[in-house]
Amino acid sequence: MEKNPSHKIPEETAATPVEINQAIDTLRPAELLRLKKYAQFRIKGLGRASQGRNDEDLLYEALNATLAGNRQWNTSVSFPVHLLGAMRSISSHWKEQFDAAEALLEAEVISTTSAGKAYNPYVNARSTNPDSERMMAAKQEVEAIEQLLADDPLALDIIGGWRAEMTGPEIQEALGLTKTA
Repeated sequence: MEKNPSHKIPEETAATPVEINQAIDTLRPAELLRLKKYAQFRIKGLGRASQGRNDEDLLYEALNATLAGNRQWNTSVSFPVHLLGAMRSISSHWKEQFDAAEALLEAEVISTTSAGKAYNPYVNARSTNPDSERMMAAKQEVEAIEQLLADDPLALDIIGGWRAEMTGPEIQEALGLTKTA
């Protein structure tokens, strides 16, 4: 992450590496719990955009960015408040970078029922393609129609146009027919 010059912190209030390390070492359990809960909240809000990252990943990213100098801590605010802001910014950036049109993995849609069983909606999903029985029935219907029209070559040519996915006007033009014919 790059430093944003518009968010440059005045030197007199910017934390030094020593101050940052001291602040990390002196984080109280209650502050850590609050940071962890906030990270969980942000990750949950990301949904798929978290891309497998969890609350610990977000908190560590905020800590590492601060230690690396990519997120400057203004000592006029408490260190936990700085980390909350860093996590909000980092998670927002993750969301912006995520492509919502990305395909779902099967593992992402499997959930657990209240009875503790795995539920996979893909198992019961219907195909948009017709099944083999329907295809066979349709083929037989077309063959029956063709037999009925065996003595009418023009009708068979029109059916051939439909099979070729031609539009009505295209069939008319190809066969030299008028609209009324």
